Amino acid sequence: MLTKKLLIGLLLLLSSLNPLALWGQELLPAVRKSIGKASHPALNELSGIIPSGRYPGKYWVHNDSGDEARVFLIDSLAKLNHEFRLAGVQARDVEDIAWVKKDGKNYIVLADIGDNQAKRKDISLYVFEEPVLRRKLDTIPAAAIRSIRLQYPDKARDAEAIFVDPVDQQFYLISKRDFRSTLYTAAIFQAAKASFRLQKVLELPFTFITAADIAADGSGILMKNLTQVYYWPRLAQEPLRSVLNKPYFKIAYSVEPQGEAIAFDRTDSSFVTISERPFGLDAYLYQYKFTKP
Repeated sequence: MLTKKLLIGLLLLLSSLNPLALWGQELLPAVRKSIGKASHPALNELSGIIPSGRYPGKYWVHNDSGDEARVFLIDSLAKLNHEFRLAGVQARDVEDIAWVKKDGKNYIVLADIGDNQAKRKDISLYVFEEPVLRRKLDTIPAAAIRSIRLQYPDKARDAEAIFVDPVDQQFYLISKRDFRSTLYTAAIFQAAKASFRLQKVLELPFTFITAADIAADGSGILMKNLTQVYYWPRLAQEPLRSVLNKPYFKIAYSVEPQGEAIAFDRTDSSFVTISERPFGLDAYLYQYKFTKP
C-alpha cells in the first residue's frame, strides 16, 4: 500500500514538472464550501458523483473497487437517502458515473472501467434510466439495464473518468496511467450494439486523471487528478476535439484525501467534489463556485 501511494505521489510530481503540463496555467479563483459529511458506513470509498436530474439538490454516488454493483442517492448534506442495487451485474472496479438525457428521460451510466494492472480484455458500462424513489433499499431489474462492453484500440489500460457530451451525444473516456492521459470515444447511443471498440481522440497534457464531467448544456468541461482541477470553456456547438486542443484553465482547488470525484452542480459555474475515506478519515461533500474566464 505504501509503495502504491509513493508511486502515485511520484507520478503527480512528474506531471507537475512535465513541460506539457504548463500548457495552460491561468488560475481561476474559486470559493470552496463544505456542505456535508459522508458518514454512513456504506459510503466508504466514493469514486464518482453526478447531480440527480429527477431530484434537485440530491446526488448519485458510488463506491470504488471491492463493492457490489450499486448506486446511492445522497442529499445536499451527504446523508444517505436511498440505495439501488443493479440486478445481475457483477462489478469488478467501478470508477465513475455519468448522466445523459435521451428522448426526454434521464439515464445514468455506471462505468466499470478500472484496471490497475492493465489486464482486462474489455471493460463495461451499465446504462439505466434514473430510478424513481420507492423504497430506501431497492433493485434495478436486469431487464432495465443495458450492458455495454468496450475494448481499447491497442491494449488494456486503467481509466477512472467518463462523461457524455450533450452536444454530440458521444460517450467519452479518459485513461489514467498513461504518461499523457488520453481521450477515447464510442458512439454507444447511436447504435444498439452490445460491444464497441473505443476510438482515440487526442492526448492531454497531463496524467493521472481520476474524474471528469461536462456542463449540462455542454458549455464547459472539468477534469481532475489528485491535486489539480482543469477547466475548458466551450463555445456553442464547438467540437470537443477543438475545445480540448485549446489551453486549459486551472481552478483553485484544495486537495482532498484520495479525492476522485467531480461533477458540475447543475450550473456551469459551480461544481462539487467528494472523496474516499482512506485511513478512516472523514469524506466531505464540497461545493466550489468559480469565476469563469
